[in-house]
Amino acid sequence: MNPTTPRFVALGMYAFTERQQSSWQQLFTRFCELSDVAVDSVSLSFDHDPARLLEPGLWFGHTCGYPLMTRLKDCVSPFCVPLFDVPGTGDPGTDRKFYSSRFIVAADSDIDCIEASRGCVAVMNNPDSNSGMNVLRHAVAGVSDSNQFFSNVVTSGGHLHSLKCIANRSADIAAIDCVSYQLIADCRPQLCADIRIIGDSVKSCGLPLVMAHADIADADTEAMIDGLNQALALCDDVVRSTLHLNGFASVQLDDYRSILEIEQYAIQHGYPKIN
Repeated sequence: MNPTTPRFVALGMYAFTERQQSSWQQLFTRFCELSDVAVDSVSLSFDHDPARLLEPGLWFGHTCGYPLMTRLKDCVSPFCVPLFDVPGTGDPGTDRKFYSSRFIVAADSDIDCIEASRGCVAVMNNPDSNSGMNVLRHAVAGVSDSNQFFSNVVTSGGHLHSLKCIANRSADIAAIDCVSYQLIADCRPQLCADIRIIGDSVKSCGLPLVMAHADIADADTEAMIDGLNQALALCDDVVRSTLHLNGFASVQLDDYRSILEIEQYAIQHGYPKIN
């Protein structure tokens, strides 16, 4: 990295509210202090566009595993995954490094399983999302007998927007990353009161923190992970509970191979594109 290029960290994947952004900021500040990095020399961005991770100046950033495996892996490498604790009466959604998506419908919907959503309208956050597209495609592939299952599939632009589409009945079913669902439910309980969970997706490795190949070769990633865990321990309980964050663990690219296996399952079952 050119030393004159302004550095930044991108942590926008789970930052829906000012309170959540403030919690990430506190964690980031603690981490910089422990790393002997001047906080004002590195900016914290809450932009979640994967293209941001290809810009000069990236120190590290948070991204979805699907774009990592399909279009980012030649440029960035995963080194760490945040470990979230998402409660639930059934499947807790998270299990150390792994997470799943919630399949959701409107609270008064007649849909009670994936198969019952045949001919309905699905909404996804983005076409390159593991949690919003890939795992839903995988679930549908297991019950579909053709390459056309839904009457329509629309793109909302984000998990919060997908939730709103389900609540206002402009779409019938969606897959929502379980961490996103919990963070949104914390701040928008009335929105989630209009929604019902009908199941959970297959699990895969959680959303990784990544660095550019050129930078990770010279980085002490074990020290960075240790620093992130120390920084979290130094934060108050409000930060940890706001983010539902327990810690950070090491990951490598192979931990995300299952995301491509989820995709391949759908292809092998004649459902290569969610539609």
